[in-house]
Formats: sequence, C-alpha cells, structure tokens
Amino acid sequence: MDVLLIEDQPVVSEATTDKISRDARVGIIEICNTADQALQALRWQPERWGLIFLDLDVPGAVGLSLAMEIKRLGKAPITCILTGSQRPDYIAQIEAEGFLGYILKAMEVDALVRALDAALAGNRVFPAMSCPGADVPRLTVRQTQCLQLVSEGKSSKQIAQILSLHAGTVNYHIDSAMDAWG
Repeated sequence: MDVLLIEDQPVVSEATTDKISRDARVGIIEICNTADQALQALRWQPERWGLIFLDLDVPGAVGLSLAMEIKRLGKAPITCILTGSQRPDYIAQIEAEGFLGYILKAMEVDALVRALDAALAGNRVFPAMSCPGADVPRLTVRQTQCLQLVSEGKSSKQIAQILSLHAGTVNYHIDSAMDAWG
C-alpha cells in the first residue's frame, strides 16, 4: 500500500518514514509538507493511498480543518492523526468521525512504534483519554456563562451587569472554572 505522510517537520517525517518503510505492506511513501500539497495529492490520485498519516499542525491547516477536509474526501477510515496536539476534544471528535486513529508523537518510543504498527495493520488506535468527557472538567452553568462572556471580550463588570451578579462573584466563577482546568 502507498502511504501519504502529511508532516512539515523534517526530523519527524524522516523518522516516521524510516519506521514505516520497514513494513512489508508499505509501498511508496509520499511526504507532503503543507495542507495544499496534501489535498492536491489526495485529489490527483484519490485511489492510490492505502494509509494516510496526518499531523494537524502543518502550514495551511488550523485545528481539525485538514482532517475534516480529508473526511469530506472519504478518506477518514484510512487516516491516522500523528500529532503533538493532545487535546481530548480533538481526540474524541476524530474517533467519532470514523478516523483510523490518533497517535501522539510524545508517547514513549515503544508505545509509538506499537501504535504505528497497529495503524499499518488497519487497526483503530486511540489514546485511553479518547472517551468522551475524559479529562474534561465539569463546569457549573454560571462558570460556563462567565467563560462564554469572557470569550466575547466582556469585562467582569460587564458580565456582572449582564448576569445580574456582583463583579466579585463573576471573578469567583471565572477563577473556579480556570482552577477546574488545572
């Protein structure tokens, strides 16, 4: 099978290529350094690829944008995220969207090799934290409201007026929510 590796860090792409090229199932490995290059390769020869390894943080991609474009092209089942971004929300969404896996580059070397081998074998591979809600703190309604208004650029005083609270209470809710996130 031909493998598309979407990775902009030469050291990572070289090490990954070295590892996966040893697998007898792997044919040609093509490396794309940007989102545009990757999409061009996928659109030019859509049936060529047996497996795609995708780093989320390549030039031209923001968050899960490239992953979702790959899903729109029908390639989620053969795409394994290989990234340094350890975000439980991303992991849960990628798993729910039917991707092959989500491998963290920061894993112990042996665990990383096992995860790559599992993906090469076509097995789904996700970190244990991928369960929806894992490692995500539960916030109160007031904490959530306060954080939402902060994200909209509102000051504590403005939030207090909107929610009919004292500014000190608003600050307490914001501090408590931030503490919950560690």
